[in-house]
Amino acid sequence: MWIFTKHGFISIVQHNSIADHFQVKSREPGPLKKLWPEHEIEVIEWADYRYRVTIPKNEVVPVLVGVIEDILYTSFKNECVRDSKYHNVLTRIWSLMYNYQKNVLASPLARDRIWFHED
Repeated sequence: MWIFTKHGFISIVQHNSIADHFQVKSREPGPLKKLWPEHEIEVIEWADYRYRVTIPKNEVVPVLVGVIEDILYTSFKNECVRDSKYHNVLTRIWSLMYNYQKNVLASPLARDRIWFHED
């Protein structure tokens, strides 16, 4: 699962050999340090996600719930404007997903994909 927070981007997947653990990955160490400061960050130079932590699932979920509960902003992109590089990436992702939405709605199969119908 990809998650974009005001602290940065993370990817969470099932750990490949520890059943009750997630591997939380990031392209930069900042989000991992901010969200799970007590966990050691593994650095894998050759990996697509260079920074990773292995965390019991019961330690990941409460942190993510806290991130959601702390939302006080009305615009996610604007909340992230202090980090211009991250904000630029978020803006590009927003644009890609907006175009995806337009393409889905323009598709002849759109009525099958939309969970509501127009009268």
